[in-house]
Amino acid sequence: MISKLSSHFRANNILFYGLLFGAVFFISGMLAPASLLAVLNEINQQLLSVFSTYYLVLGLFIVLACLVILFSPIGSKKLGAGKPSYSYFSWIALLYSTGMGSGLLLRAVQEPVYYFNNSPVSTANAAQTALQYTFFHWGFTPWAMYSLFGLLVAHNLYIKKAPNLLHAIVPSLNNRLLQFGAVLFIVLITITGVIASLGLGTAQLIGGLNYTFDTGLDTWFLLCSVLVMGSFATYSASTGITKMIKFLADFDFVFSIILMLFVAFFVKFNVLITQSFSAFYQYVIHFFEMSLAAGSYTAKGNFTQDWTVFYWAFWLAWVPFTGIFIARISKGRTIKEFLIATILVPALATMIWFSVFASSAFEIIHGGSSTEFDNVFTSLFVFLEHLPLHQVTFFLAGLLVAISIINSVDSAIFVLGMISDEGKENPSKSHKIIWGIIITATALGLTSLGTNELLNGISSLLIIMVLPFSFLYLYCIILFFKKNVFIKHGKTGSEKKEVN
Repeated sequence: MISKLSSHFRANNILFYGLLFGAVFFISGMLAPASLLAVLNEINQQLLSVFSTYYLVLGLFIVLACLVILFSPIGSKKLGAGKPSYSYFSWIALLYSTGMGSGLLLRAVQEPVYYFNNSPVSTANAAQTALQYTFFHWGFTPWAMYSLFGLLVAHNLYIKKAPNLLHAIVPSLNNRLLQFGAVLFIVLITITGVIASLGLGTAQLIGGLNYTFDTGLDTWFLLCSVLVMGSFATYSASTGITKMIKFLADFDFVFSIILMLFVAFFVKFNVLITQSFSAFYQYVIHFFEMSLAAGSYTAKGNFTQDWTVFYWAFWLAWVPFTGIFIARISKGRTIKEFLIATILVPALATMIWFSVFASSAFEIIHGGSSTEFDNVFTSLFVFLEHLPLHQVTFFLAGLLVAISIINSVDSAIFVLGMISDEGKENPSKSHKIIWGIIITATALGLTSLGTNELLNGISSLLIIMVLPFSFLYLYCIILFFKKNVFIKHGKTGSEKKEVN
């Protein structure tokens, strides 16, 4: 029987601790940014020295877990009765914009070119290896992290009939204090992940303005922009999923495709196809080695810690709100359909995106080393200047960056509102507004570090915050397999039982 959680999940408790968390980073970031950065970096280095291998193994384990579920009998089960609430197009658009929209714009050119110039491993084909590692960091593993958590929540909510979202997130922690602590930490890790999107995405937007118009906008303008973006995202979340959130997601998805097709028009098609398929093939057949940084894919120097471990921590930080949001919009789909649409489809689309931008960038630098795309905040705009109609594409890219930021943040605000408002699928407007204020204030605190230190500070905070959540996630996965996968379906009464 499900234990009553009302006294521990009252909105004022969750909101209070979320507000306290935001206040700490807002005040310390504003008053002592150097000290805040030093503390985060020190804790981060200590954790990395111990848990780097753990992150790598966890990423591989999650992908394998998804494969087992996909081909197990449970895959045919439907996540709730009735027809799906969203068309395939809107469903995929919401997945794209919530999961990686702003990051794909931020890293579209900078990351593959960095790998091209600084190959992680010894290689005879730098372009192929650069694409291969980009696929690795943005492909099956991160989407599997999102998808599996979303599946756990959706399964508990729509099949096991958990009474509300809170019980669906932590269904088997019988200790009330642990239940409250788990949900609270999911809230804090969600705040951490979304401020990364808000801070880094806004920094890219300002970087684009500085490059395009030579404006020299400083940290104060960056802070003002974070405030504006956070406010607009709060308004978007307050309107609900079917209104502003869905509209922005559809717009972002359509015009991102248009931008990609425009870039693809100027790429040598035979080179694009050859590089992409070769990189994908190498990525698939060497997936285990890359995942464990082993064998011929033992990366040079600190690459594994600085890139792969950071990315796995980054994606894990986005897992709670992205997974819950995916569960919220996926009612009516089968488990197999859910896994394919939330892992395979977006992963392949992401690889196509990077293939187009990377292949074009490699042609621009003529196969030689170049530093013009090194700056993560301006690289996309520097790249677009090499193509025709760059005044138009500058505007479109800037607009897409802004919308991607807003779409990531408004989705997180909506999910946090669901959690704090007693697990309701449609939380009250007041809860969403309060979470918008908390997220914006926390992002302001970290953004006050300045663009040069922002990525460093957010990276450290993510790795610190995500470690305890990863243990909870691992526990939930093992429990799900024990109760739902490693059983003889059709010969057990477990499906009729309530969530513990």
